[in-house]
Amino acid sequence: MTQDGAGASSENNYEDSVSLPDLRSAGMRQRVILVADDEVMIRNLVRILMQAEGFFVLAAADGHEGLELSRKYPGTIDLVITDVHMPRLNGTDLRAHLLEERPGIKVLVMSGADMTEIVSQNENLLFLPKPFDGKALIGRVRAMLADPAPPPDSCEHSA
Repeated sequence: MTQDGAGASSENNYEDSVSLPDLRSAGMRQRVILVADDEVMIRNLVRILMQAEGFFVLAAADGHEGLELSRKYPGTIDLVITDVHMPRLNGTDLRAHLLEERPGIKVLVMSGADMTEIVSQNENLLFLPKPFDGKALIGRVRAMLADPAPPPDSCEHSA
């Protein structure tokens, strides 16, 4: 039940999985999370944790692949969890593109690097430092999805 992108040459059964998130026995739409991280172990850990919580997961090996998955996915993506430092398209640029293309989308940015300066320059940046434990990630995701209105975002003051 995942769309795990492992790179540009990976096999994707995207078309086969597109309708799955909208089919719930209880009549409710399954929440969809897009995970973008170039570290396979972290991407798989996040994917497994989110699936265990009942989410449908679209997984991408970098920001570029994440953006492409978002563009091809016709349904609602409830949350994006992205690493900051990735090849081809970093997480902050992915966030900016997604906020422009899918207004109101919630994005959780994670990194093992010191993000103090970046976070202080953008009060609307939702950040989770690496390393993190599963409970911290799940708690943050639940809190973000429980908040019906994401904070307004202004990606333009990142200069």
